[in-house]
Amino acid sequence: MVDLVDTPRRHVTAVAKRVNAVYRRVKTNRFVSWILFTGARPAVTLVLLVGVFGLLLTLALLRPVDIQQLLSDTNTLQTLFTTLLSGAILIVSVVSSISSIVLSQEITDIETEQSRIDASIEFRQRAETLAEVEGSPSQPAAFLEVILYSIYREARALQRTADDCDDEECRDQLNALTEEVVDEAQDAAKTLDGARFGTFTVLSAGLHYDYSWQLNTARRLRNRYEDDLDERTVDALQNLIDTLKFFATGREYFQSLYYKREVARLSSNLLYVSLPVVVFISYLLLALNTGIIPIFRIGPLTSLPVFVMLAYTVSLAPYVVLTAYVVRVAAITLKTLAAGPFLVRQPQHDDIVELQVEIEPESWDDRRDAEGDELEDGDSTDDATTDDNTIDDSTTDNTADDGHPAVDGGATEPETDASDGR
Repeated sequence: MVDLVDTPRRHVTAVAKRVNAVYRRVKTNRFVSWILFTGARPAVTLVLLVGVFGLLLTLALLRPVDIQQLLSDTNTLQTLFTTLLSGAILIVSVVSSISSIVLSQEITDIETEQSRIDASIEFRQRAETLAEVEGSPSQPAAFLEVILYSIYREARALQRTADDCDDEECRDQLNALTEEVVDEAQDAAKTLDGARFGTFTVLSAGLHYDYSWQLNTARRLRNRYEDDLDERTVDALQNLIDTLKFFATGREYFQSLYYKREVARLSSNLLYVSLPVVVFISYLLLALNTGIIPIFRIGPLTSLPVFVMLAYTVSLAPYVVLTAYVVRVAAITLKTLAAGPFLVRQPQHDDIVELQVEIEPESWDDRRDAEGDELEDGDSTDDATTDDNTIDDSTTDNTADDGHPAVDGGATEPETDASDGR
């Protein structure tokens, strides 16, 4: 009986693994990557439109249904293109409204503009201090290169001081972290070299740089081994953490600039495409109504279905333009769901410091009851030995102040001021 139940389950598991493998291959496919990320949006739009027309033409040649008969009813065609005409006008109105809302944030008073400029200058000065240079580049790609070089320098400094650690496990984990940081910083800098802002290359360098994992691991190493490290190593580790935080701030800022630029491009390109499409659909409706489209044969098809399929493809141009831009913005957003030391995606490598809860969630209530019994026993002991019936301040337990269980590996962070940047 067990075999009868387990056999279908094994088949389902095997099928799921195959589907996941295919999905991973599709995600890493160069053509899919070009569609989602690297391809210029006008080129992607053209490829998608050609694909739609090719699909319609293939269906017409294979004839799963009689396309020529299907496209001979002019009343149905007029209804279809009238709907597409209304949709094209509506989609332009909606996108233009969204663009107006986004761009309206740039219309501010002089005090807000001054605070923006002051914050930008302060940000650049901090980058200059970290990199120890006289001035930071004005181009975003070169600016990110400066920050990456600062990360590289701090990682090298930490690597030199980590060799002085007496704990072999601590030394190995610090070396593993610094090697990861150095390799990724160099790879990201090579991607940025010569890149121009507005292209996806600048943003892709930040997307593929896994600063969240590095920041998360560096903080946990500091919290775990802070008492075992000398002052130079602790300072080097803290400098690396501060530099990674600075890089995260710059990446998120440039990402917001990229979004604004994409919205502006979408609005302008959509307007450029929609006006000819609206005029073309209007002419097509008049031509269908008067029957002036010439009929002649093009291979196995007549001119009417070919012309209608071409007109239908052209009518979809505003929707395809919107699709080309939205899919890239959505793909970028999925890669950058959160800023800071939060791993919102499956990591590509194992964590250096494992962070595990000591007990299963199902046993939390039992653990709390047991600790309550121990606390009552401590109260009775204190009552017998003290006159004021108070609980000794040295009594400790394995839960935090809010009742949450502590974690092993020393990963529970000590209480510090929010201003120390830890």
